[in-house]
Amino acid sequence: MLSLDGWTLFFTVLNVIVLFVGLRLLLFKPVLKIISQREEMIKTQLKEAAAKEQQAEQLKNDYQEKLKDAGHKAEEIIAQAKSRAAREQSEAAVKAKEEAEKMLEKAREEIRTEQEQARKEVQADIAILAMEAARKIMKTGDVHDAAGK
Repeated sequence: MLSLDGWTLFFTVLNVIVLFVGLRLLLFKPVLKIISQREEMIKTQLKEAAAKEQQAEQLKNDYQEKLKDAGHKAEEIIAQAKSRAAREQSEAAVKAKEEAEKMLEKAREEIRTEQEQARKEVQADIAILAMEAARKIMKTGDVHDAAGK
């Protein structure tokens, strides 16, 4: 059967130790070194990702703030435009009213001038008619005077 011999046991243990040391030197250390490097690379990438995420969040907040500012500026511009439009509209209404009043006054003046001119013409016509009537009366009066003598 199997017998356990001291030298066989010694060489078996020695082979296991040599194999362990050989594997440790040739396999475990390089693998652990690669794993350590990989861990460091992952930590670095995670830090960079966190920094980029923070930077992206800051850019997002800046963008939202600029968007709010743009909205406020747009509202302010619209309010100013409405105010200017109302002011211009009231100024235009005042100018139109003044112009209408000037036109109305001009029309009244023209009417007065025409009335005065018509009055003068009527007076001239009355004077002419009165003179003609007086001439006729004088002629008829001469005829009556001649018939009465």
